Parts: sequence; structure tokens; C-alpha cells
Amino acid sequence: MHFKTSLCAIAVGVALTLSGCNSSDNDSNVDAPLKAAEFHNTIDRAGVPVALRDLHGGHLRYIPMFDNGSWHGHTLDTKGGEITLGGTALLTEEYVSFMAARFDRLALTVDGQPMPLKLTEAYSQPGALIQKYTGDNGIEAELEMRFVTDRTSLVKTTIKNPNKLAIQGEWDGELMQDYRADDGELYKNSDSTVRSVEDAYPTYSREIAATENGVEVSFGAVRDSWSLLTSGDSKFEVTRSIKPETSTIDDDKKGFVQTAELGDGEEITLYTAYTHVQNTEEQTSEFAKLDDVMADPKGYMHDSAMRWEEYLANGLTNDAASKEHEFIAVKAMETLNANWRGAAGAIDHDTVTPSVTAPYFSGNMTWPWDTWKQAYAMSHFNPDVAMENIRTVFQYQVQSDDPVRPWDEGYLLDVVTYNLPAERWEGMSAEYKKEFPQATDGLNWNERNTKPSLAAWAVWEVYTALKDEHNRPEEAQKWLEEMYPKLVAFHDWWLRARDTNKNGIPEYGAAKDPIHTVFEGDVNDGSWGPDASVDDMKFQYKDEANGDKWIKETGIEKYNQLLTSGDYTAMSIPAKVAAGWESGRDNAGVFGFIDTIDNLQGMSELPTQDEAKVIDQMGRYAHNTNGFDNTYDMMMSEDGSVVTYRNDSVENMDKLAQAKKDWEVKFNENTDDSNNLSGYSLMQESVDQASYWYSDNLYLSQIADVLGKADKAAEFAAKAADTKEYINRCMYDDTTGFYYDIEVVPNGLSNQCAGPMLVKRGMGPEGWSPLFNNAATQEHADKVVKNMLDTSKFNSPKIPLGTASMDNPAYGPDIYWRGRVWLDQFYFGVRGMDNYGYGVEARQMVDKLFQNAQGLTETTPIQENYNPETGAVQGANNFSWSAAHLYMLYNGFVGK
Repeated sequence: MHFKTSLCAIAVGVALTLSGCNSSDNDSNVDAPLKAAEFHNTIDRAGVPVALRDLHGGHLRYIPMFDNGSWHGHTLDTKGGEITLGGTALLTEEYVSFMAARFDRLALTVDGQPMPLKLTEAYSQPGALIQKYTGDNGIEAELEMRFVTDRTSLVKTTIKNPNKLAIQGEWDGELMQDYRADDGELYKNSDSTVRSVEDAYPTYSREIAATENGVEVSFGAVRDSWSLLTSGDSKFEVTRSIKPETSTIDDDKKGFVQTAELGDGEEITLYTAYTHVQNTEEQTSEFAKLDDVMADPKGYMHDSAMRWEEYLANGLTNDAASKEHEFIAVKAMETLNANWRGAAGAIDHDTVTPSVTAPYFSGNMTWPWDTWKQAYAMSHFNPDVAMENIRTVFQYQVQSDDPVRPWDEGYLLDVVTYNLPAERWEGMSAEYKKEFPQATDGLNWNERNTKPSLAAWAVWEVYTALKDEHNRPEEAQKWLEEMYPKLVAFHDWWLRARDTNKNGIPEYGAAKDPIHTVFEGDVNDGSWGPDASVDDMKFQYKDEANGDKWIKETGIEKYNQLLTSGDYTAMSIPAKVAAGWESGRDNAGVFGFIDTIDNLQGMSELPTQDEAKVIDQMGRYAHNTNGFDNTYDMMMSEDGSVVTYRNDSVENMDKLAQAKKDWEVKFNENTDDSNNLSGYSLMQESVDQASYWYSDNLYLSQIADVLGKADKAAEFAAKAADTKEYINRCMYDDTTGFYYDIEVVPNGLSNQCAGPMLVKRGMGPEGWSPLFNNAATQEHADKVVKNMLDTSKFNSPKIPLGTASMDNPAYGPDIYWRGRVWLDQFYFGVRGMDNYGYGVEARQMVDKLFQNAQGLTETTPIQENYNPETGAVQGANNFSWSAAHLYMLYNGFVGK
């Protein structure tokens, strides 16, 4: 990343004095003022964990600093007494947990007497943790931690000793004993004893051993697919610049003590490197780097600080932004860089994950939908990682000879991770299998769906940032040359695999996959009944006759028959779930997701009639539209609440059945050229996907033009124009002034639209997608904005632009994609408003977000989503795409 050359120029540009600019690495230092020093504690990183899995709301209770693609992190200490960091968090392939609390504590002694140190200050700044201490006899100490490689953090400890006392050092530490705590309360076994790490993971076999320059922690193999994955060769290494003179390892090898003379100088400086590797191959590679780090620790600390100065110099360029906006931008940049992972496992590139502190978004798990947004934002301050993130998504783009799904050439997988699924692992080389012999136990990899086509949007932003902001025009050109054929392959896949009626407007859908589809093994074992046939679609349902029992069934014809009859109380369709995932808006109302009476079953307390009517959205919808009597009978059982409709007459239940039809989602089986099943499409054309499709064609046209492919540029431009015309003719409802998805019906409508608009499912953020993508007409946009500003629809009390209008039948302020405010959809909304002349109103909405989103201008981490009515944080913390869009608001919106 050319730090040593470019950063001195940047430092001068921001009026900093950096003594290392004209020096060798050994003379460099980071003692001079830095831009990063202006931003203390944008995220609260203080805390001492009490358990391996120390959680709050399912996520890490304390927020470690990760940086530079690291696979471990540290928190700030809160206790003092010794010089140490608060907690050490490890990423074990796909999950995050705390290895230890206050590990490698350095206690000072003089003439055998302890010298306790008071922790007077502890704070984070971009790229560093800093702690300051005072003791007796004028002794002061400072700890500074930075990440110097993607596997190693480096701590500089400085002890000021004005009286030149002879100081001895004693380091000690122990591994975490307890398995789990939720909000500080330790998890208990069935016999009420505290559950230990050994109870939870008997094969973890953690052992500490002394080394020449510190200690090494080794870990046994654990293949717990949903919480902890280790190879059996992973290590955590402590390497100090001073060799220990004595070492004592506890009998159980879970603790250690080491001592050494530190000297009697007026200033004593120590360096300690912390290294985490997943296997022996990583260890060999990293230890070679570690030798260089320990040979020049001062230089590596300097380069790490300068790396962040470059991020800030490149990223903080909005002179019109307020200090509050700048604070949020830095928090966003820190969040994105913390979620950056170095290449590991099945992924050959660096990448960016949704959240390092959320167990199921951690490791190096990579989603396309998240990636497009992360890369768009990071292209302005960390373009190399932005490119690597996109390369990760395309690493497993399906080829024509794919061992798993050759019919899906061009397809992008929904989630790629450290561990391959078994069927992909089988196709890897012997060398790969030797390095990763257990790499089939991770279950987070997902091929059931892809994500919307904003890939070209992100690739183009990286290109323009490289060329115009980073002065790297040759790399920008090569970037387009690299990505163009991959983007075209993805584009062509959509038309081939998700365009049911072949009208050039793709639908969302689901892949042919064992979770969605009957395969030969299902037929042989009879698990889906005697009538199941290969390639049948799988689904389950509940009905009144069978109560809470799920009934398995297969085949689209049977599925459609059940929809027509309405004879079900709940339904589970794996392909529908995947189609929701494919949209990026998992359980949105537009895809037929709405809470039913099934959501009232098994509650710990009986709701009131009014509360039940709020929860049972389908019953309330049927009441409002068809006069359905949704009064309930309720009782408690051993398993919780049992709720039924009081009026179960045929006449009344028919009203419910008719209402359900408004929320039915049908599928089409897509086939390849040989008429073999290749996947499923919703019988529904989505206005957001059509709008992204418009942008995809537009950006592909621009890329083709830059690459001198005039014919292809014209072809994509024509597709974009056709798509825009279709959106405005077929997907806009003049009565309500909003854009909607449309139902695909046989033979379409007489106006060449695929079918009628799904106005009955209410308004959602898909309706302003044409504005964000510049696909709307001004006349239509004016009416859409009117709805967005309506306080009974989207302009909610605290944070506007939730994922369903407040009058949507499926709305709930706490429902994942039917109420909560997601910052990608918020950004699409305000950017769309600005595109059509409503910049003043859009910035008022941004002000509401900044004022009312819990903790946004304080030290609370950036959240996955927010409650529109209260502003409360919801979902995963430290969420990348929220950070990405907050940075976009800073970089290209506020003050402009």
C-alpha cells in the first residue's frame, strides 16, 4: 500500500510533524501528533471478559479492537495494578470467542517489593489502544497496541523511571475457565455447577508452554459446527523483546509465570508481539514475518500508525461536514477495518465480514450484498481491501465445469467461508485437503441463493476512486479489465436462470439445492414420503386437524393446491426463505411474509385480545379486508399458550382463507436447455431488483465503453432504457403514488406487463428503489417522496424510512425486515430523494437519524438496524453495511 512513501506527504498535508519521515525504520516513531489522536473512543473498547463466550444479546459483550485483517483482537483494561490489556479475542475459523482475560500481565517489583500501578487513562484511537499508569517513586508507564500484520499485534510498553530504580518484571496469565456468560451471568450445567470450557469442548486441550522469548498456547481440534472450529494445530504466540529468566507453567498448563530483570534506566521500553495462527502453514509464514517485526518493532509501529493516517487523510475529505459527522465517519471507518480479515482457509483473498463480534457474521464469512456496499465505501479510504473483498465474492463464481452446480454458470454464492462444504472439498487438490483435512465441518457456507445485482455499481465506484482520488489510473483500468467478464457472466446468469417469462426482467428465486429440492438420497431414504420424486420442491405446513405438527410434502402442484384451498395455519417453504435472502430483505412483507396465529402459540404468558390481534397480523388483515372475526380462545398448556379462533365456522374461516391468497407466493420451476430443473423463480417481478437491473446494465455499458467495447456498451445501454420504461409503465401505481412488485401471471397482461401490481401487500423500501437508481420519472418520484415524508407511513417518530410503512399490514417496529430501519435502505431512500430534487427534506431525515439512532454520536457500536419509533439499537453490533452507508452519508451527502 506504499505507506512509507505516500504517508510523509500526507502528514505534511495535514500539518503534522512526524520525525520518522526522513529516517530509516529504526529511527521512526509515532510520538508526534497524529490525526488519529483527535478521535478517542469512537467505539467503547473497554472490558474484561469473564467467559470464553461472554455475550450480550447473542454478541460479544465487549468490543475488541481488530485491525489490518487480524484474526485476534484486544480490549482495553479496566482494572489496573499490572500493565496488561483487558481481553484477548480469537477468531477460530468461523467464530469469535475470548481466549483469556488480562493475559500476559506485567507486574513491576523493586527489591522484591510489588510496585502496583494505577490505571489513570485508557482509550482507543483509530488503529491503537493506549493505556497510561502511575506508581510510586515517580514511576509512570504507557502501553500502546497496534496491529502490524494480519496475524500479529504489537504492544509497546514504556516505563519512565526517574529515580533509576532496578526494576524486575513478572508476567503471568491464565486461560479462560468458564464457558459462557450472558450479561455477566455464568451459564450453569444441569447440576447447577458453572459450565467450564472443558465441559463444553472436551477436545479443546488448551495448553501453555514456555518458549525462548515468551509463551505459546496450543489448541486441540474442535469441530463444533455452530460455535467453535479449530484445526488442532492453531497457536497463540507471545513473543517479547526481553527473554524471560525464569518460567513456571501451572500443572494443568492453563497458567504461567515468567520473570526478568528490566534494568534501571530512566526509560525502559519493551515490545511484545501477540500472534494467532490457524494451522502450521500459517505459523511457518507468520513466524518469518515475526522475526522481522521483532528486529524492527519501532518501525512496524510507525508504519501501522501511518497506515491509519493514510486512511484518515483519504477518507475525511468533506470540509463541509460537522465534527459530529466526522466522528461518525471515523467510527464507520474503524468498524469496516475491524471487520477486515486476512486471507485464510478456503478464501484466497482478504475480505470484509458483516460483524466480527456477532458469532454468525464473523470469521471470514462473506456475502455479496454486504460486499457491494462495503467496497463502495472503502474504495475511498482503503481501496485495496475494497478490491479484495469483491474478489472474494467472485472466487467461487460458478463455472461451466463446476463440480456441484454446472447448470448455474456465472452464479455467485450467497455465503463463502473458511470451510468448504463436503461436496466442494471433494473437488479440491490433494495439497488443499492435506492443509485442511477437516474443512467440511463448517455449516455457514450457503449456495441456496445469490444476492441482487449491484456488483457493477460497486466495481465502478472502486474504479473511479482509484483513478480520481488515489491517482492510480493504470490500476483502475486493469481493475475493470479483470472484473468485466465476471460481471457479464453474473449478468447473463440472471437472464438465463431467473427470467421466468423471458421478458428481460429477472425475478428473485432459489437454487436447486438439497434444502429446497428432493434429491435421489431423499427418495431412497423415504424422508419426504413415498410420493416424493427427484427434483420435487420441498415444503411443510400445519393445519387445524394436526395442531402443532409439521406435515412434510413435495411438488409444486401440491403446493399450489394447498395455497388455493387455504387449508393451513402455517407454512414453511425453504425456497421462499432463500428467495427472501436473495432479495437481501429476508422476510419482507412483499414476499408474502406476515405473522399469523402460529406466532401466538407457545408463549410463556397469555396475551390480551388486543395484544393477540397485533401479533396475528394475518388475522387482523383478514378482519380489515374481509370482515373475518379474529376473536380468540386462549389457554395455557405445559408448552405455553394455545390460541385458536373462537368463531371457527366454515363461513368465517373462508374469509381468512380468501385473505391468505393476497399473501400467497407461487413459484416457477426453471429448467436448462435439456429441460432439467435448474432452480426456482418467484412468480413475482420485484421493483427493487428491476431497478438494480437497470443500474447493472447502465454500469456495464459504462465499463464496456471504457474498455473500448462499443457494441456491448450500446447493447447494455439499450437494456437499461428498456428496463426503465418497463418499471415506470408496469410497476408504478398512480392511485397510491408508489412503486410495487408485480405478480407474474400466465401470458401476462394486455399492456405487455407481466401481471398486476401487489398493492395489497403494502408499501416497503422497494418503492423508492427506482429513485435511488435514477430509474423513476420526475412525476412518479414526486408522489413517492410524498409517501416517504408522510408521518403515517415512512416518516416515523425517531428514525424515518423503515422497511415497511407504518400502515403496512405486516409492519412491526421490531420485525427484522418489516419495520426496522436498515441503513442501506435508509441511504437508498435519502439518496433517491436527493436525486429528484428533495435534498433539503432528505438531509432533514439524515439529521433525525444522527440525532435519534441510539449511541450513534456516542461510543455505542454501529448497529445492524434500529427501531423506527424509539431509535433503539437492534440486531448485530459493529455491522459493516450500516457503517458503509454512514460513511457514504458523510462522504457524499451531508453538507453538500
